[in-house]
Amino acid sequence: MNDPFAAIPRTAPHVRARCGGGGLVQLKRTPPEGRGLRGYLARHLGLRRTTRVDLDERGSFFWNQIDGIRDLRAIEHALRARFALEEQQSKDAVILFTKMLMRRGLILLDLRKSHPARPTSNLQP
Repeated sequence: MNDPFAAIPRTAPHVRARCGGGGLVQLKRTPPEGRGLRGYLARHLGLRRTTRVDLDERGSFFWNQIDGIRDLRAIEHALRARFALEEQQSKDAVILFTKMLMRRGLILLDLRKSHPARPTSNLQP
């Protein structure tokens, strides 16, 4: 894929999102316990690795655009329009948010050209 903005972000497995005060999103990822010694310790000593991220206004808007259909280009356009940003500012913000969320295992990128037109819900009740 030559254009990174053609990638489609998707919510990673085991990620829960909830809307907090002021409409800001809080993300939480708790991976499955696993097997062996690591799984045993996680079960009996409460050593599960949980990732928690509190998003700011722009990050929350970015997260809420992730539906399994929109590509990063569409999200960048929406971010630019919503916050009256210059094109380079919105592109930089999308790259930064994508990188941050991927490093924490909160989103995945679908690099295929064709994808199912099936939306995914990000917010948990």
